[in-house]
Amino acid sequence: MIFRVAAALIFTAIGGVIGYSLADRLREAKRICGGIGQLFHKAEYYICRRGDDVYTFCRKLKEDKHLACLGFVQLLPDEYRFGADFHKQWQEAVENGFHGNTEELGLILQLGEILGRSDSAAQLKSIHNLERELEAIENLRSEALLKKGRLYRGTGLLFGVMAGILVL
Repeated sequence: MIFRVAAALIFTAIGGVIGYSLADRLREAKRICGGIGQLFHKAEYYICRRGDDVYTFCRKLKEDKHLACLGFVQLLPDEYRFGADFHKQWQEAVENGFHGNTEELGLILQLGEILGRSDSAAQLKSIHNLERELEAIENLRSEALLKKGRLYRGTGLLFGVMAGILVL
């Protein structure tokens, strides 16, 4: 009997952990959107306002601890190498280091294509367009977190309790 009660408690705990981990994935997607928003603001400031080159911009990104959630930042090039294409290096860094959803991946890749291609006014306008797209995605992530987060936690715990009852 003691083993059955212990098994029931373990199943309940496992169900709760699974539910909370699924909800945590939604929270992480929202946090990544926030990090991308910071990335856009930094691009706007360093590239468009200060007039820094893309390699200086990448060095500044690597120093920022708040962008660590994006994963690819440490893989960005921080100095020019003869014959190297910055946009290709950006793309490779993002594809190898970013572990988010495809919508966010597309926005970051678009930012890499924008950087250094035109004058600062055109880059600023393009970044603002990306920010609007990100805002729509971030709203979707917030809604999913509110609706599905509670559902995942409750369902995970409920299935754990049900499995525990079956063991008893």
